[in-house]
Amino acid sequence: MKIGKRHYKDRASKGSEQRQYISYEDVPLDDIKDDEPLPTNVTKKFLKVFLLLFISVIVVMALTNIDKLTPDNISHWFEYDLLGKSEGEGYPASFSGADVDTENFELMDGVPVYCSDTSIVVLNTNAGKYQEVNHAFANPMLNVNSEYSVVYNAGATGYTVINRNSVVKTDLTKDKIFCADVCPKGIYCILTESENYLGKLTVYRKDDLEMYTYSFADYYVNKVSLNREGTRAVVSGLSAKNGNLLSVLYVIDFSQSNYMQRYEFDDMYIYDVKYLDNGNAVAVADKSAFYINVLDGTKKDISYHSKFLMSYTLNRQKGMMLSLSTTPDGKECNVLMIDDSGKQQAEIQTNSQVTSADFRNERIAVLASGEAVIYNMKGKKLVTVPLATDARKLRFADDSSLYVLGKSSLYHIKAEQ
Repeated sequence: MKIGKRHYKDRASKGSEQRQYISYEDVPLDDIKDDEPLPTNVTKKFLKVFLLLFISVIVVMALTNIDKLTPDNISHWFEYDLLGKSEGEGYPASFSGADVDTENFELMDGVPVYCSDTSIVVLNTNAGKYQEVNHAFANPMLNVNSEYSVVYNAGATGYTVINRNSVVKTDLTKDKIFCADVCPKGIYCILTESENYLGKLTVYRKDDLEMYTYSFADYYVNKVSLNREGTRAVVSGLSAKNGNLLSVLYVIDFSQSNYMQRYEFDDMYIYDVKYLDNGNAVAVADKSAFYINVLDGTKKDISYHSKFLMSYTLNRQKGMMLSLSTTPDGKECNVLMIDDSGKQQAEIQTNSQVTSADFRNERIAVLASGEAVIYNMKGKKLVTVPLATDARKLRFADDSSLYVLGKSSLYHIKAEQ
């Protein structure tokens, strides 16, 4: 006890001297004061500098992502791209559903979107799901633009319009659907059967109000593509003449009651059409491809020269690619690239069966014999990457990587030199 009392007295007598070394844990909060606070002007300067730097970072990131800053996806850009939110466990990513047809996989706003037999799914770069929308379509078909996609039930009446984050519209049409498309402004159109005509084109504004209709009396229509502004469309159709197949391309301006241009093709079946962002259009048929200069009303035939069409890629910004085989079994393919001005930019002899092709920044990627092969525009091989045996379709993710569609999974592979 004496030792304890003495120790207590020593501490008490030296309290004033040790006060400056006492931990703030031993002092009531009210007694803690900063003897030398920062000058007010220094604090304000620091806050101004910090705020200026923050705003500068925001502006730089906004300018580098200006193509993404639209009213529909600015919140998504802020949440995922600016704040860095990331979900997903990486690729390969298994499909939601049992199967994804090759035509039902594309890129939307730079990220993968696919439609399986049960779901519409948009993925991020880490295989996380931006959204997953269930559907009950027996025959779903996907059409993609830069910021929107439309999935329609071919031969039935259901359709769904989505952007990267949400469902924009889901509804039923009165008549069965042949085809549908959507433009970057959210305007969408649907080709349907018609009670009194062979087909009907109906165009809807982003707010779902009907803005235009056109009925077809001479041809059964099958494909449609909107221009970038949502003011025109190119439509393909077919009929018969003297016992032979006859195909047609219409260019329709929504400010006019009659078609703007019409082109007929004897003994030809048109598979697909695309309105290019430069205002012209392309079409792929069984025996030839076509470039339509909408501005001057001329048509350019791109002959296959008796070769067999194995696959094709239509790109609104770039033009089209054609995989043409010298034999009916699809081997020994040449890959033809036609740019958005209708000029041939490359022809590559692959000596392989090419089932899918894509192009980006002077590079051409082909899926051939279980490999992804990347060429330059002169046909020189740059990279060869072995793929899974179930690879069916590829798309450039960026200059050095590819998304590859498999039978049950989606892969993201590096393709660097």
